[in-house]
Amino acid sequence: MIIHFLGTSGSSITPFRTNSSILIDNDLLMDVGEGTTQKLLQLGSLKDIRTILISHLHVDHYIGLFSFLWHQWLVERDQAPISIYGPPKIRSATEEILKLTSTPVEAFPFQIEYYPLDPKDTILKHGEISIISLIHPTYTLGYRIDRERSICYIADTAPLDRTISFAKNCDVLIHDASFPNKFAELAHKFHHSTPQDAAKIASKANVKILVLFHILGNMENQLELYQKEAQEFFDGEVIVAQDMKKLEI
Repeated sequence: MIIHFLGTSGSSITPFRTNSSILIDNDLLMDVGEGTTQKLLQLGSLKDIRTILISHLHVDHYIGLFSFLWHQWLVERDQAPISIYGPPKIRSATEEILKLTSTPVEAFPFQIEYYPLDPKDTILKHGEISIISLIHPTYTLGYRIDRERSICYIADTAPLDRTISFAKNCDVLIHDASFPNKFAELAHKFHHSTPQDAAKIASKANVKILVLFHILGNMENQLELYQKEAQEFFDGEVIVAQDMKKLEI
């Protein structure tokens, strides 16, 4: 499996990082923050995307969906359907924004298939995709993809015990690590995690590689600290996500 980290910044963008978006094997997109479509154009990876997984409807994870859909409509003209998974309001929110932006959806050459998800305290399965609910101010989902390898994406959340069994034995765990450990109280107050939180989950879940993700823009000069803090609690490989970096597993 091939992972391209398109955007890795949390909340705000920087000159070097755009908002959250991860491409898996050129056909599956997890979150679509601002700048995603341009990054996909740089990779030449737009044509094959058929599945989009939205973790939650905060702007830094979701707003890029609309430029993506416009590009698919006006440029690619591909007729294959696009499946969009997300929280319970994924369809109503998306259709409302398309309406507010005067987007003529009836002119799209492709169909949009929506999959609103509400796993509550259990794990949902939809083919190769598993889904779990997280803890965040708005309804937020984590995803696991099981192909020849396994990738688990734990988006914005306070540390949550049920993610341990969800990520059990996966090859790569991509986990929210918005704040360094010294800001743990602040992170948890706003339902985010630290490198230490992510590392403890990774260790208990017996994952092979931990990727620290959703790094706040004003922490750009502390990336070595992020890695060091995670390595204190996890013996496997620790990677601090960077825009446009590729990981092959």
